[in-house]
Amino acid sequence: MEANPVLPAAFRGIMDVQERLRQSHQAVQHWEEVVTACRLRRCAAWEDFLFSQGVQARQRQARRRRCIRCLQILWEQLPGRRWWVYPRSSDWWDNFVMRIWGEEKWLENFRMSRSTFNWLVVALRDVLQRQRTEMRAPVSVERRVAVALWWMASTMSYRTVGHQFGLARSTVAGIVVEVTRAITEALLDRVVYLRDPDKVSAG
Repeated sequence: MEANPVLPAAFRGIMDVQERLRQSHQAVQHWEEVVTACRLRRCAAWEDFLFSQGVQARQRQARRRRCIRCLQILWEQLPGRRWWVYPRSSDWWDNFVMRIWGEEKWLENFRMSRSTFNWLVVALRDVLQRQRTEMRAPVSVERRVAVALWWMASTMSYRTVGHQFGLARSTVAGIVVEVTRAITEALLDRVVYLRDPDKVSAG
């Protein structure tokens, strides 16, 4: 019986396929090991990073606690605050201007009569009124308007006006700005207007 020459070639083909499959399987296993090792190294690095972050966070918290404790010790050693607002006298405004001055003095110093001043206070009260707090009482609307008018009608500085009305220099500056803005926004269109624009433009 003659040997079939096709069978050895077929066997060799099968063996070649098996060898290639084995090599492919080894290559896949190798890359799986590489990927697993990379993942393990990444996890280890991430754990090291988280651990270092935790250590740094604990160190920051400890430093913060030490700083807070130092501030508490310094605060306890400081002398108590004597005033929330430095005491100033407003007797000149309360007892002298409001009670004694007549119309001549009002016109001379405020450039308006007492009745005009009262009208201006009523017109600006909704804008200038401030709420009372537990720390201090607000400056009254009458005093605010008087401070702004006194500063406008004279050449005095904020410091001098503050001494007269019993207020700080910065408070006087803020009041002047607030009252001026309130007059511009609330009264400009009501008081300053042209009765006949055509006649005025014609001359």
